[in-house]
Amino acid sequence: MLSPPMKLVTCGSCIGYPRSPMPMPRSFEPAPISKRYNESSKSVLDAGPAALAASPSILAGSGALAKLTAPVLVTGANGKTGRAVLAALAAAGAQARALIRNPAQEGAVIAAGAQEVAVGDLGNADSLSKSAQGCAAIIHIGPPLDRNELIYSRHMIAAARSAGIDRFVYYSVMHTLSRGMRHHALKLEVEQELVESGLAFTILQPIRYMQHLEPIWRRVVDEGVHSMPFGIDRRFNIADLHDLAEATARVVIDPSYAYGIFELAGPAALSQRDMTVILSEELGRPIEAQPVSTEALLSGALKHGSVDRAVQMLVMSDYYDRHGFQGSPAVLRMILGREPTGYRDYVRRLIAAEWA
Repeated sequence: MLSPPMKLVTCGSCIGYPRSPMPMPRSFEPAPISKRYNESSKSVLDAGPAALAASPSILAGSGALAKLTAPVLVTGANGKTGRAVLAALAAAGAQARALIRNPAQEGAVIAAGAQEVAVGDLGNADSLSKSAQGCAAIIHIGPPLDRNELIYSRHMIAAARSAGIDRFVYYSVMHTLSRGMRHHALKLEVEQELVESGLAFTILQPIRYMQHLEPIWRRVVDEGVHSMPFGIDRRFNIADLHDLAEATARVVIDPSYAYGIFELAGPAALSQRDMTVILSEELGRPIEAQPVSTEALLSGALKHGSVDRAVQMLVMSDYYDRHGFQGSPAVLRMILGREPTGYRDYVRRLIAAEWA
């Protein structure tokens, strides 16, 4: 049985992200590491994954069966991705400490699989250093489309170093070199700084989720319309979030993934038309793919976030409309040790939940 959750309240008055604007990404010319990080801090770059595996304070066992002996700090823990990662860590037998900014979220993250809870703010570096104390590793999942991604990630890297944590898994995005989208450009900056940080990093680059179907599921079922904000013939290697979360848990537990950068994509490149063929077959009635107008997209985005977030969603959707979003499933297959979940199986899971 799990012991009662440990609650670490580290930030009483700092809940909520800072509102000060952040400029667009600076030049990608790398600054000397000494200007970014304290040169006297311990580095494990020369030691490599073998030294990490040999550290008794972090791992017991070896290879894929190694077990963390201290909790993993998970940022963004109450988001869709964070909750999935908490569940995957619990399924793998690893303890997780969920970082949340609102104490009211404690019940949700405990239900998802966290054994411990820390309250802190990604914009408050001191709260993060306290939250990271005693952890074996960090899985950093930044808030989506946030203009402060680089600042928050720098705070987390500093927190890892302050807490003496070598192992750092960054949940980035596929194709960070597509810098026309601000969140890709910012994540590319984070990746560079993490590679140069001296930490035993792993960078995961996931693709778009199959779970983006769920917000429009009722319209699919009730009206027979599948509508997403990009061309209906553009192709995407969408992946099941459950697979991505499982891969994240495997990577943080297994030291052989240290110092790696891994693209994670689903098994098939599907357009909206392809998706509606599968949906029609599984639901037993015609489902039609329809584009979303810019006006409808902007209106919907404004209902769920700030003007800045809405603009970034428009930029992202325009990119997808022009290029699609494709990747190879080979790496995800390798990490999982099985074939990644296909779209048809995912849809069947949704239908089973609908009529359970």
